[in-house]
Amino acid sequence: MAGINDPLTFVKAETYFERAAGWGGPTKLVSINDKPPSTAPEPTFWHGVNLKFDDGTFAVVQFIRPTLFRVRYDPTVKDQEEYDDASSHIIIGEYTSVLVKDLDEHRGLVWGTTLARSSSGKHWVFESKVTDVKKKGGSHYKKHDGMKIHIYENPFRIQAVRETLPHPDLYEIPDVPPHTERKAKKVVWQTSPKTFRYSLDAVLKPIKNVVLDIIKAGQGEFIGFGEQGGMSFMKKPLFMNYFNFDNMQYQQVYNKGPLDAREPLYHSDPFWLDVNSNPEHKNVTANFLDNYSQIAIDFGMTNSGYIKVGTRFGQMDMYIISADTVPEIVRLYTGIVGRPKLKPRFILGNHQACYGYEKEEDLSAVVSQYRDSKFPIDGLHIDVDFQDGFRTFTTNPRTFPNAQRLLHEFKDNGIKCSTNITPVISINDRPERPDGYSTLREGLEKGYFILDTRYKDGTSGRAEDVRYACYGGGNLYEVDPNDKSQRPDFIDNYDFPANFDSGYPYHGAVSYGYGNGTAGYYPDLNRAEVREWWGKQYQHLYDTGLEFVWQDMTTPAIHTSYGDMKALPNRLIVNADPVSGKRELKKQLAIEQWALYSYNLHKATARGLDNLPGREGKRNFILGRGSFAGAYRYAGLWTGDNASTWDFWKITISQVLSVGLNGVTIAGSDTGGFEPSKDSNNQEERYCSPELLIRWYSGSFLLPWLRNHYVKKTRKWFQEPYAYPKHLESHPELEPLAWLYHAVERVSKYYVELRYSLIQVLYDAMFANQIHGLPIARSMLLTDVADSSFFNETQHFLDDQYMAGNDILVAPIIHPKSENPSESRQVYLPLTNFWYNSNLRPWDDQGTPLLPRVEGGRIINFTAKITNNYDDFPYVVPVYVREGSIIPQLRVTQYVGDVSEGPNRVKYNVYPGKDHSYTTYLDDGVSRSSAPTDSIRYKLVTKKKKGVKAKKDKKGEALNEEIKVDEEAKGEFREVLLAQTTVNGVRTLTITKKHDNYNPVRELGTYYTVIFWYDVDTTVENYQVEVSGGAEVKYDVYKRNDLRTVTLDIHETVGTTDALVVKVTPA
Repeated sequence: MAGINDPLTFVKAETYFERAAGWGGPTKLVSINDKPPSTAPEPTFWHGVNLKFDDGTFAVVQFIRPTLFRVRYDPTVKDQEEYDDASSHIIIGEYTSVLVKDLDEHRGLVWGTTLARSSSGKHWVFESKVTDVKKKGGSHYKKHDGMKIHIYENPFRIQAVRETLPHPDLYEIPDVPPHTERKAKKVVWQTSPKTFRYSLDAVLKPIKNVVLDIIKAGQGEFIGFGEQGGMSFMKKPLFMNYFNFDNMQYQQVYNKGPLDAREPLYHSDPFWLDVNSNPEHKNVTANFLDNYSQIAIDFGMTNSGYIKVGTRFGQMDMYIISADTVPEIVRLYTGIVGRPKLKPRFILGNHQACYGYEKEEDLSAVVSQYRDSKFPIDGLHIDVDFQDGFRTFTTNPRTFPNAQRLLHEFKDNGIKCSTNITPVISINDRPERPDGYSTLREGLEKGYFILDTRYKDGTSGRAEDVRYACYGGGNLYEVDPNDKSQRPDFIDNYDFPANFDSGYPYHGAVSYGYGNGTAGYYPDLNRAEVREWWGKQYQHLYDTGLEFVWQDMTTPAIHTSYGDMKALPNRLIVNADPVSGKRELKKQLAIEQWALYSYNLHKATARGLDNLPGREGKRNFILGRGSFAGAYRYAGLWTGDNASTWDFWKITISQVLSVGLNGVTIAGSDTGGFEPSKDSNNQEERYCSPELLIRWYSGSFLLPWLRNHYVKKTRKWFQEPYAYPKHLESHPELEPLAWLYHAVERVSKYYVELRYSLIQVLYDAMFANQIHGLPIARSMLLTDVADSSFFNETQHFLDDQYMAGNDILVAPIIHPKSENPSESRQVYLPLTNFWYNSNLRPWDDQGTPLLPRVEGGRIINFTAKITNNYDDFPYVVPVYVREGSIIPQLRVTQYVGDVSEGPNRVKYNVYPGKDHSYTTYLDDGVSRSSAPTDSIRYKLVTKKKKGVKAKKDKKGEALNEEIKVDEEAKGEFREVLLAQTTVNGVRTLTITKKHDNYNPVRELGTYYTVIFWYDVDTTVENYQVEVSGGAEVKYDVYKRNDLRTVTLDIHETVGTTDALVVKVTPA
């Protein structure tokens, strides 16, 4: 049994659940106890119950926080002790009980659990309750908060109930208590009477099919699900497949393209939120499934009343979180999965990548043309052409003979470079060099590569019978690894039968297309010593001048003739990274830990860079193509190999917003599309449509990640914005469209310049992510939680509108002019606020007065025509600003952090309207020492460094090895709170220093500007200005009736005065 008939092969979700209809499972709870496992180092902080069922299987229900609990079920477990206290690789810390204790101490929270039989005697009540909060502001929980989990005996099911508040009344209701006194107990999560179903395989023991049936509330609305799910932010009934797959153009399994939510993609984030099951009350419930093999979801497809969640290998390990709002869910979730380290500020700049920059002259040409056109850019990404014969960690001495000089020249010019790093080590040595291909030689000598040992149960065991299975073009097909003609076009004549199950290194290969690629070995990254070795391999590249890493082909992506589903063979036996507390390596099948390899790849690179000689004190960044939940602790995410089609542009916003709910800070698609689109004759286009590229740049100008990336080779001619006008020189037939080709460069440049002027907005959101876990680009559900219209008539606006931080709304144009001749769209402005059409412009001399404010709750028809007229550029994409907002802007520079013309004075745009506040974080943008020191992970490490005895497990081994933080963090930043209040027309801006361990005078200079904007029909010439709080702070005042502004230049570095008060009083 092999290939497409092998039961271990990937199974589509719809097929999986069709089979599951006949499975059975436990029906009756026969015993329950709250005894902690013997492996728990902190048993008093293990808040769980063990369940035994009538079929002899066991489950565990465990509180991690007062409203966050975990459900574990493995039908092969026959003793409750088998559910030990070890955390998974994804959850921070090594033991759950230790994590709970540390979180409690960090938050100043005291809580506990009780287990009692219900008064009816038919079920058990497992209850959590907060008894004290010792730190003011340390926790969002209040005294008496908690949850009741009702565990029913026969039939067995679970029901979670929480006391919730109703939404605030729009107007006070006579003779009715205020909403804060009208709490009600509501079901926030529950399972069906068939909670668990499973199917084991008598021959193939790794197969452990388990289905968890969750009741889907009829009025519930669901968001999240990671990068999967097509264009809709709120998901409709669908099947979903979580299985990391090198899915070029999102069409390999179903052949429907990027709008098909079923396609398994590069990255797996099985995390989703129910945001409306209790419409009149404040509650959001999230689910996270911690299983990195294959996950299938039936989201109301076979039964509209259920969400069926299936796993094929490993354990059903579900985390359920309940909170009042989506932001609170994100905070709780990232509290246990972790938050990323602070990234270098330049990551937020503009980036350019191309598979086809093949020599030094290509790179120099790109850099010079960006700089000559005054088009800001910070990052240049060099693909595998940089390598010597596709040997990872090398540089090509023939095409890049002066790589070190070149990269340092680029760096001097503000251009930071990354290169493509694939987790394959070529089998081709470099005999012409004294040390050869050192990574290959050392890996072989030390036994650091995955070995070829196979799981042969259920097969003939003969290499000649092996077949690999894969999907392509919607079809499942087989490949014979013995057939050399099936191998890539770079030729690899190795003897498969001789290597099969030999115990020698597994022989795979990566194909980059166009005759490029290599056969190679794969580092055994599920071993800690190999991860450490892998991290050290970057030394040569960083000595050459690299500044960050582009981690590609992360599955790992392998040619179809070497493994299943373009990856490792399902039956390859690999080392299983030891779970916390278990120090011995286990052996598992590659299919059982499918996404763990890429997770450990990102971890190995991140830790390696942090410890690399020459990187002391510097922040690092990795851009990864895909992994599993929690990998954002180590890397940003780009959404894989898309194409230059409107469908890919349409899903970009939903993808970025959805992964943002998981706490992912840096995420985005390849701007303009990587692969070519096809014309009406099915011929590949030679470049991205000018209209599409303009819409992509303008619509994503405030998304976290902005990188133009395309394949050149024999496919595309160009995609850099400056190349479009140049193309006209050799194509006179395009003269009627010359205006459009020129507009590509000019409009794209305008929005990149606007991004650079607003870079502080993006940076403040990125910095704050370490504190509360919220992303940079946010769904309106995160920023406008009181707007219940999102659950009905305005729901579709969630698909293609986003917020940058809390206050700037962007509504991209996602349809071509051929479908939308008026080039307009409807824009929804959330309730409870007024909004202003943005008057933010890239340059100081482009100030424009505010247009009349628009009431929230309205739908605006906005015309956003593309022209080559500069005055029209601000209206190519609808952008709105929330009333009362405080928005920082900087001078546009050609790269982030450029002070060649002196410090970059910051100006704060202060808008009229409701009272509002804004927090800004000021540092040097590059040093690790800027990172805050009040995170739980930092405190655990520093506690050990200061001599506090580290916790030990029962074997006497140190705990919390997984909790790695930047030990160079020193809190070297300045935090400033700007808060505006308005009383009887008097506007007061209070500028308060909240944290002061850095002086940003080098970056920002010795003065800053505050601009108070005023509504139409306002005359400001007689307005009075007072500044107080500082010791004779000097300032200049400028009033302009044409702009309706009162402007102050305050002669000190932002935050120098502890509390500065600026008051503007009407005449």
